[in-house]
Formats: sequence, C-alpha cells, structure tokens
Amino acid sequence: MRRHQLLLNVLPVLEPTIENYVVGTNNEALYSAMYLPTGRAIYFWGPDGCGRTHLLQSLSNNKKSIYIDNNQFDNILNKLYRDDKQDFPNLITIDDVHLLNTSQQLKVFKLYNTWRELSLTKKSFSIMLSGNQSPISLKIREDLRTRLGWDLVFKLDPLSDNDKTNALKKLSAKLGIFGIDNVITWMINHHERDMRKLTATLIALDRYSLSTKRPITIPLLKEMIEGLES
Repeated sequence: MRRHQLLLNVLPVLEPTIENYVVGTNNEALYSAMYLPTGRAIYFWGPDGCGRTHLLQSLSNNKKSIYIDNNQFDNILNKLYRDDKQDFPNLITIDDVHLLNTSQQLKVFKLYNTWRELSLTKKSFSIMLSGNQSPISLKIREDLRTRLGWDLVFKLDPLSDNDKTNALKKLSAKLGIFGIDNVITWMINHHERDMRKLTATLIALDRYSLSTKRPITIPLLKEMIEGLES
C-alpha cells in the first residue's frame, strides 16, 4: 500500500456532537442550549475557534432541527417560507450572522418576527444564532441587531491550552495511549489550534501508529503531517 493512501485511510471523519464538544468555561451556555424550552432563542458570540459552529451543528443534527450557514442560507430559508402551512422545525440554527448580506439579514429579521408571533402557539419553535461579536457591536441592520438581544445571549470563550491538553489526554487514555504528553504539547504548540482538528489528528496518529507498527512519537507525528500535506 502506498504511503499516501495509508495516510488517507487513517484520517477520521468527525461529526460534531455534544459528546465531542469540549466545553471549557462555557458550561452555562452549553446547559442553556441543551435544555432550551421551545419558543426561546439564544445568540452565541465569540471569536473564531470558540466552538460556535460545532455547538450549533451538534444541536441541530436531528430530523426536527435544521442548521443554516452562509453557503446554503437562501435555499433553506426560502424553502421554509414556501410552505403555506409554515410548519417550522423545532429548532432553527443560523451560523455566522455577521457574514449575511442585507437581503439575508432582512430574512432573519422576518424569521424573528415569525418566531415571536408563534412563540405561544402549538407551532412555536426555537432559534439559535451565532456571530463573531456581541449584538451591540455587529455591523448589521439595527432592527435585527436589536432582536438578537431579545432573549438569551452568551459569549463563548475559546479553549485555553490547558483545556485542550486535558481533553486530548482524556481522548488518548480512551484510545489506550499513555505517556505521550510531549506529543500532545507539540501538536498544540506547533500544529493546530482548532480542537476538532486536534482531535482528528490524534485519532489519525493512533491509527497510523498501528498501521506502521511504530510507537507514537513526535517524529512519527511529523512524518504523518508531512505525508498528508505533500
């Protein structure tokens, strides 16, 4: 088997779930999101890498929910409103509102109004949105900016290096790998900052180690990374 194909075979596909979401200091935000009553809304904000997308995707990966990002925004939202019955999913999540254009912002404004109109009826639904800034700092329509603050608002803090280290140590123990603290430290300091990518890298490294029958070391990690990038 060619080395490049071997490397492709060890790469995991990690779907975002609540189970693999590393909460860090965001316990209150996660709890509120998991147990949000129907008819309520939450706006999450924070810098890139704070887990906004992971959280929204993991909460909407079921048939009664829908996840919308900038790439598919118009198609999905237009489809929701083409239904004369307007039976909305139980949960609608909209990621990266700061990337929406003026026309899209107007559609979210309309969605907020619908959400409020239906909030006390049998057709009520919840909405969760995310952006890179607090509502007051976003450069969007004033009426939409106001609505983002109508209900719950949480700032998501990025994971500290200590949070990432502890999460990767727990994962390595679950995989049956011990004594690789130096490898984990090198990954965080020199390879990736994104937690999901760090997790995928560690799982891939474990598989690569088993495939090559070599122990997990920094040189083995570098070899795997170089092979994937070549």
